[in-house]
Amino acid sequence: YYQVPGEILGTGDYYIIQATGDSMIDAGIEDGDYIVIREQSTAEDGQIVVARVGSETTLKKLYHDAVHNKIILHPENIRYKDQIYDNIEIQGIAVRVIKEL
Repeated sequence: YYQVPGEILGTGDYYIIQATGDSMIDAGIEDGDYIVIREQSTAEDGQIVVARVGSETTLKKLYHDAVHNKIILHPENIRYKDQIYDNIEIQGIAVRVIKEL
């Protein structure tokens, strides 16, 4: 474990995941990057979230479709389509990306 000053991340509980794949490359998140996640169960439209869908976990941009009462997980890569769900579990939001130089 490494202690990170509150001035960098703010208050809350955090964990780090490693990105796999290329679905978020247009958001600057590449395969192998480490993503700092603030644990929370809600998110605003446009935030990048860690979402659990069934038995899988994914990192995508979140949008709500109030007209159709759906949740949209949007990959930031034009090669992939939006994923549309009735229900997901938000496990946190991305706050920082750590990359190799």
